[in-house]
Amino acid sequence: MTDIRMPALGYASGAFDLLHVGHLRYLQAAAARCRRLLVGIPDDEIIMRVKGHPPLVSQAERRELVAGLACVGEALAVSVSMDDTSTFAAFLEAHGVNAAFIGADWQHTPRWQRLEPALLARGITVHFLPRAAGISSTRLRRGPNPVPPSA
Repeated sequence: MTDIRMPALGYASGAFDLLHVGHLRYLQAAAARCRRLLVGIPDDEIIMRVKGHPPLVSQAERRELVAGLACVGEALAVSVSMDDTSTFAAFLEAHGVNAAFIGADWQHTPRWQRLEPALLARGITVHFLPRAAGISSTRLRRGPNPVPPSA
């Protein structure tokens, strides 16, 4: 039974370029804190700006993968950057979002120091979720640790 005091519509976002268990746990944690979870999948240009490299997987395929997860209500292609504070806050408000879920590693960044008050002013609560230790797309991109040659 769903708790009616929970936010009706939550929002989580991520590149989800190399989908891994850390992403799944993040989305499951967000979904457990709202009645329905909307997940934003940023376009390739936004990822390039934020991460410094293009995604390996297209936005359409990333969206399809995330939409297939049981905890996700809807996966949405997004072309509004979180760095554009007022436009992004208006975007979430226009979609009826009540709560935003973000990885705790973003909490004290300049982006979230600007964005959190803008969301709160629109009645959108912000919840920082713990990061899955030792799991990251950056680590996956690098590949396995090299094995030292035998002596």
